[in-house]
Order: sequence, then C-alpha cells, then structure tokens
Amino acid sequence: MSLPEDAPAVINHLLAKSFKPARYGRDEQLQETLEEHTRQVVAMLGGLMRRSPHLARIAGRDDFWHLAFWAAVVHDFGKAATGFQAMLRGGERFSYRHEVLSLACVPWVADADTRQGITLAVVSHHRDRGVIEDAYLDMDDLEIHACSDVLEVLLSHWRVEDRAALRRWLSETPEVWRTELGFAANGARPVTAPAMEDPATAIEMGLLAYFQTRRLSHADRRWATLLRGVIQQADRLASAGAKPPDPYWLPTAETLAARLTVRVGVPVTFRPHQKAAARPGHSIILAPTGSGKTEAALLWAGAQQHDLGVACRISYGLPYQASLNAMQARLQADLEVEQVAILHGRALQVLFQNSLSTHVDDSGDPVETSLREARRANDHQRLHLPAVAVLTPYQLLRAAYRLPGYETVLASVAGSALILDEIHAYEPRRLGMFLAVLNALVTDWGVRACVITATMPGWLRERLETLLGVQAMSAPRAVALQNCRHRVEILDASVDDPAVLDGVVARVTAGESMLVAVNTVARAQAVMEALRLRLEPDQVRLLHSRLTGRDRKAREDDILALLKAGGQGRPIAVVATQVIEVSLDLDFDGIVSEPAPLEALIQRFGRVNRRGRKGQPVLLEGHPVRVVPVTVLAQPTGGQGIYPPALVAGTLDVLRGAQAAGGLLHDGLLDSWLDRIYTDDLLTGLLGELDGGQDAVARQLRDLAPFESEAGLRREFDELFDGVEVLPHRFEAEYRALVETSPIEARTLLVPISERRRRMHRSQIHWDDHLKLHIAALAYDDELGLSFQVAASPPIFDDWGELSDDP
Repeated sequence: MSLPEDAPAVINHLLAKSFKPARYGRDEQLQETLEEHTRQVVAMLGGLMRRSPHLARIAGRDDFWHLAFWAAVVHDFGKAATGFQAMLRGGERFSYRHEVLSLACVPWVADADTRQGITLAVVSHHRDRGVIEDAYLDMDDLEIHACSDVLEVLLSHWRVEDRAALRRWLSETPEVWRTELGFAANGARPVTAPAMEDPATAIEMGLLAYFQTRRLSHADRRWATLLRGVIQQADRLASAGAKPPDPYWLPTAETLAARLTVRVGVPVTFRPHQKAAARPGHSIILAPTGSGKTEAALLWAGAQQHDLGVACRISYGLPYQASLNAMQARLQADLEVEQVAILHGRALQVLFQNSLSTHVDDSGDPVETSLREARRANDHQRLHLPAVAVLTPYQLLRAAYRLPGYETVLASVAGSALILDEIHAYEPRRLGMFLAVLNALVTDWGVRACVITATMPGWLRERLETLLGVQAMSAPRAVALQNCRHRVEILDASVDDPAVLDGVVARVTAGESMLVAVNTVARAQAVMEALRLRLEPDQVRLLHSRLTGRDRKAREDDILALLKAGGQGRPIAVVATQVIEVSLDLDFDGIVSEPAPLEALIQRFGRVNRRGRKGQPVLLEGHPVRVVPVTVLAQPTGGQGIYPPALVAGTLDVLRGAQAAGGLLHDGLLDSWLDRIYTDDLLTGLLGELDGGQDAVARQLRDLAPFESEAGLRREFDELFDGVEVLPHRFEAEYRALVETSPIEARTLLVPISERRRRMHRSQIHWDDHLKLHIAALAYDDELGLSFQVAASPPIFDDWGELSDDP
C-alpha cells in the first residue's frame, strides 16, 4: 500500500493500516484516509454511547462522553508524522509510537479539567503504560522526564504546515460530528480557545500523566478503565469494518410469546412465575427444567432496559460450550436480533461449521465463503459488537486476570443485564472465583444480575442472596408438580451387566429410543461396542468429548435428526458421557444412567420425556402428568474418579428413599434432597474450596487498575482449563494440507483431552513446533473416537516428545 507523491492535505493521508482478514475480519487490504478512519472511530463510539449512555454515571464523570469524543477525534493525529507517511509510500518502518506524537494535539481540545482524561485515552489506545515508559521516559533516582533524544527525533517528523492543516480541520469538521452523532446531547461540549502549547511540553506532560496513573485512586481507576475500554473498542471496530453498534430493545412479553408460539407450534402464554420475573433489580429465579426459565430471564432483562431507560447490552452465561452453541441459535431465532455473539474458546470453529452448513450447496467455494464469514463474525463478536451475547463466565474472569483487552471487557459489560444459568454446575473453587467476579460487577460496574437454575443447594442460595441482596424467587409448587415427568428406580447393577444391556436392547427393539449415560469415555466406548453386538450397528450412536470437532458436530446433528422425527424415525440407543447433560434438545423415551451427583442426574433426566407427552398418565396432587421410568444404576460405587464419592453416595441414599415413596420426581423435592445430600462434613471441604477461589480473585480485583495487563497471569489463567487439544496421527497429512488453505477447518480435526492424560501418554504425544500443536500417536476410530491405545504403525517418541531411535 503506498501513497501517490502528490498526496492531498495531511488529514486526507492514508492510514498505516494493512487490514488482514485473520486479524480484523477484512476481506482485502483497505486504503482509507485519516479523516475516513477518524469518522469511523467516532461513529463506533457514538453507537457504544447510544447503547450505554449510563457509562458516564458508572464512571462517576458527567463529562465522560466529552472526554471520549475529543480523544477519538485526535487519537491518530500523530500519523501525520513525515516518517509515518513515508512508510505508507513504501519507505522504512516508522519505529516511533504515533499515539505519543498525538499527545502534542491534546491541548487543542482540552482544558484544565479534561486534560488528564483526554491525555490518558489518547496515549493508551494501543499500548500499556509499561511499554510507553520503557521507550519514552528516563527514570533515575532524582526525577522522571521524557527521553530528550527520542522526543527530538519524534518531533522532527512534526511539520509546521501539517500541524496547521490539522488545526484548520479541527475547527470545522468535528463540530458537525458532535451534534449529528448525539454527543452534544450526552455532555460533549465544543472546543473553545484551544491552547497553543509547545508540542514538546505537551508530549512530556502527557507521558508523565501516563506514568502517574500508577497512583490513581479507586474512583479514578473506574473512569480511566471505562474510557480506555470504549476508545479501544471503537478504534478496533472501525478497523474491523464493522457497522456502528445499534441499540437493541428486547421484545415485549406479547411479542416474545407470539414468536415462541410460531417456534413451538402451540399457543404460548407466560406463567405467573415468568411474569413475576419482569421486575427491576437483581434476581434469583428457581424454576423446574422445562418451565420456561430462559423466557423468564429474558422478561427480566427487558424489565432492566425499561427501568434504566436504555437498551443496555444483554449477556447470557452458561457453563458449557455446547450449551452456549445451542443457546445462541435459540436466542437468534426468538429475539430476531441480527447477531447473537458467542464467546468461548472454540467460537471460531463453531461459526465456521454453522456457516458451512448454510453454503454447502453454493455454486462457488463454500469453504472459502464460510471461512470469510466466520472470521468476520468472530472478530466482531470478540470486539463486543452484538447487543446480545452468550458466554462462559471465564470470559468475565479474563478481566480479573488482566489479560490484554480487559478494559474493553469491562466497558462492554458495565451497566449491562447479566443472566447466569446453571451456576451450580461448576466445581467449588471455580464457583468461588465466579462469585468474586459477580460481586465486583454488581458493586463497581453497574451490572444487574439474574441467576436462574432448576437445582440449587441451600448453601449456594444463601451465598447468592447475600451477594445480590435479594431473596430467591421460586416457581409455585403447582409448576413443579405439573412438570413431573419421571419415576426413579434404583438398580443394583453396573452398565456393562448383560441384564442391563439386554434391557436397553429390548426397549429399542420395541420401538423406543434409549439414552445410556456413563461417566467416562472408556466406559462409553466399551458399552457402545457391546450394544452394537446386540443391535443393528446403525441403531447405536456414541457421543463424548474425545471426538474431533468435525465428527462431534456430525454426530450431534445425526442424533438430533433421528430423535426429532416425531417418533417416526428408527429407534436408536445413544451412549453418552456428561456431554449429554447440556445443550441438545433431545427427547428420549428412557434412560439408564451410571451413578452421579443429583444435579448431574437431573440434567440427564431432562433429556427424557422432555415435553411430558410420553409414558403413563398419573395424577399427582390433582395434577395430571405423564411419567416414564428413569433408571439409576448403583454400581460401581463411589465417584469413579469423576465425582466426590460422598456426593454420589448421598444421592443414591436420597433416591432410594424416593423410590420407596413411589419414585415420582418433581422439582419441589430437589432443594430438600440437596440439603440432605450436602452433609456438614461434605460442606466443610466444599465451602473451604469455594472461599479459597473467591478470596484469590477478590484480591486481584481489589488491585485492578487500567493500562497494565499482566502477562504473568496468563499462565495462571490457562491452568484453570485442564485440557489441551491434540491432533490424532491419522489426520496429520489432512491437517497439514488444510492448514495452508483453510486453517479454521483444519482445527475441526483436533480432539480435546485433559492435561493429566497428556502427561500420562507423553511418549505417544509430542509437540510439533511447526504446526504449533500436539500430535497424538493414538488410535482414532470414526465411531469410537480417540482411545488411549497406541495407533497402528505409529511414530515413536521418547518421554521428552522427541523422535526416538527405536524402530
């Protein structure tokens, strides 16, 4: 990209940007003028302001949008440097920071009250404080001052005629933007009598102000964090070629009910507990599975928008990636919003696979089209462009660990409505971490929170009620009774007992689709093979986490298609691990499950008789319901290395008592059961872990400050995820070919395993430094997935992952 020698006035010079699809979602390199880019940044900022004008209140500064507007106007003025412009014409790299030179322009738009804020927004819009300090400040025992030699060279690129051109432009165009884009109505004032300060003095004062942010008060940290966040977000959205963010108002209750009626095919009217959720303020909603918790949460979110008077952003948190994938599709349909962001570690692959399914019959290249669309969507979503997002709480935890971009995360969530679903599903230490983040969000960042769940033990309910300052709202008992769908039976056997397998086969042969839920992948693989010997091979499916992304999506789609055939499809047996507990809208006729904690079993049962239309009619306290038997196996005892043995034993004791009382399960029983399961001894250890996680993150949040992401915490954050992805050796050649032309598609060949497993099998798993991933010399079967058996004729590696001399 180069400039013509007779380039126009400096404000029309091209930016030094080479927009690459892999980074910014651009389809091609783009040339644009400084004015064009600045206009785009200000337009993006205006969209963020219209979505969240109340950020000024949360920041504690009435002039917040004044600071943001004028910082956005001058943030790239330093690109007028002659060396920068020469680089655009193909010259050598400009090795100085343009945002530091932009500091010379801050006095043109700032007065004594606004100078600090505008200065910090301009100088920080790319680099953390430490990077700028190292390059531009001299620090000794006596004083701190700008590096005079560096500053002298930088200012040698700052021509008088270019400064004059910028000043002339500044006196005309931004004033039009200020009024047209709504900034004037939100506190942005016109510039009056701009100062003619010496450029060197202005830069040095700006650098010292950046250095002094080490001593910002807690209140000043908040506005500085939000200011940097919105400027970075606006700048990056402009670079990504996005449309300005639009405020999105959630549909009214009447509109949402009409859309749901179309989707489910029967008239939808909201129940009393759903209507009661539509109230301002924090909320905790306890309601049975299938009773409309998601709709209740959306009605709650709509009430927050109405109460605040702004179309604040909506975030929906779930614990599992598969849950998020399904929720994104559901919200996209029900809300009829242009885009629902999906934020988790494999979002790009999900977007690619979803896009590919819509382009499979295209006459052009569907893979290339899908790659382009997925990259663009992922970039826009990571920059928090959509008004509605589904995410894992780990995305919010990134801020506590000060990972790069944490100010943008906080700016995007501040003042939003946050829904947290299935919060009980996390192990105690991580749950404690999330509670610490939730406390900070509602205390310091103006977030309104709604926690929804079907199962919540008393100790967790008490913690949340204290944190949010509200009492949990439970659905009426009648709702729990009406949602009774299951009758529990305990069988003292294991899943591989011939009688158990024969019972599954008999029901499938009789025309029922059965779920066999097991706790480990190895067990699932063995059971699947045993059932295939008893049924036709195409009547058995296996679903677990150790499948490639490509195979897992194909398997899920296949199972969904078979079970959504309205009972007309061929009956099947699905053997699945914990992945079946979430996301997939499946409706089996029956289940046989290995023992697990009550919360996990309830999720598994939720995949059976999902609509309450199967099984035998029963009258429960005057409510007619239809129930099917759900079988829990009592063997093997203990947690199988997956769950705490005491938790599983307590669950079995409670369920045996329920079976003796007739076995009918409804959500009105769950809270008392959970309180019986969580004995004092069990709670002591559990709460100790929870408190440890909560205290650790709370300490980090107390010290949270802007402008200093912490690379050292990256490893600690990554260690929260006990997993790595490996490439089965069988797919190595295919991966190497795909990665050159379709790197996102290539990633669908990877399989997740735990870090513990990787260490156990380090002689079969090595790191390929060229591909930057682990290659596993382990067997992979299209039906069974990855097993920890050595592949046929594999390469052999020593314990350090290097090629071995052994034949």
